[in-house]
Amino acid sequence: MQLALLVQQYDWQAIAQGATAKPNAVSKTPTASKGTLDCIFHSLIHCLMKTKEPTIVFDQERASNLMTTAQVLFAGGSGVVGRAAVRWFRQRHPGIPVLIGGRNLQMAGEVAQEVGAAEAVAIDLDQPRLGLGDDVAVAAVVMLAPEAGLKGMSYAQDLGIPYLNINAALTEIGPELALFAHRATAAPVVLASHWMAGAAVFLALNSAKGFESIQSIRIGAILDEQDPAGPASLEDMERVHGAAPPAMIFEGGRRVWLSGDAAKGKVESIDGRFLDATAFSTFDIASLHAATGAADVRFDLVTDESSSRRRGGEAAAEIVVEIEGEADGRTKHSRSTLEFKHGACSLTGLSVVLSLASVLGLNDRSPARPGVYLPELLSDTKWFLDELCSAGATIYEDSK
Repeated sequence: MQLALLVQQYDWQAIAQGATAKPNAVSKTPTASKGTLDCIFHSLIHCLMKTKEPTIVFDQERASNLMTTAQVLFAGGSGVVGRAAVRWFRQRHPGIPVLIGGRNLQMAGEVAQEVGAAEAVAIDLDQPRLGLGDDVAVAAVVMLAPEAGLKGMSYAQDLGIPYLNINAALTEIGPELALFAHRATAAPVVLASHWMAGAAVFLALNSAKGFESIQSIRIGAILDEQDPAGPASLEDMERVHGAAPPAMIFEGGRRVWLSGDAAKGKVESIDGRFLDATAFSTFDIASLHAATGAADVRFDLVTDESSSRRRGGEAAAEIVVEIEGEADGRTKHSRSTLEFKHGACSLTGLSVVLSLASVLGLNDRSPARPGVYLPELLSDTKWFLDELCSAGATIYEDSK
């Protein structure tokens, strides 16, 4: 879950004890060198954008028929984001059976009973096949829990089925890329560790369509202090805490790593407040630089009261995108906002389901062939945002 990577800014121990989340200073002494991180990032972009077409023949009929004979495994499906994802999936695809995989079989069983056409299974992320037997038929592996050993990805590759992960941080994606490169024709691999599993990058790409060239993209995300995060997220924070590098941005067309005062910023909320923010490394930065060629790309994170809650509503997810570039021979500025009334965990779960539908071919498209994908390479931007809006998102755009 992308929320789990907030360790760069937040004290996870305090959060686990029930305290209000407050930003920490950005680490000035990362354990990984800047050169090492640059190499990881270069490898990421090269692999994602230069991967050759698979040389084996893809069995289109098998991929389509699989959905009638196998179950979609939601690993971590009993967590906060997992429950949201399973509920959205069941609402949108009532006829497809699912497996709710978790460490706590009782909690997984509660989710399975709630949504129907589901079975709870105990999984072990450190065991081959995630500890499942050979008799379990799986159509896709959706990894919603932190996976250090990549057993879920290997399991999907062995079966030749899609694998979708939302937990691999931008600076730790090397093992996934290596595993994919060694078995590039085995299965579709979706790396969706973007903010809210892709919601922010789709909002930005939609706004970018009105430009002939883009100079800068700034994303601001407001995480409401009362938006819940589950124990798996806290576990992920502990895993990354202390090893997180400074925040990466693009500045002047070059990768730059920010720390200290340089990482401090401001985000204007939907209701007009200027809130203190901290630069944050997300996949969105890499995606938007690759997709638009913008020289400056930055993502800033705020933990504060959302505009929705401030006006008397629920704690909502809030994303702001500001773009500057050229259109019709003049300088153009745009500001777009997305507010999701059901909150950040629900928005993440829905975005997961939309990418899952695309890779499985459940949205009137063919199933994805073996390869490595980002959310924006799987789904049409307008379709993705329309689906968010139909589920409760409100999107506004203003340009001048």
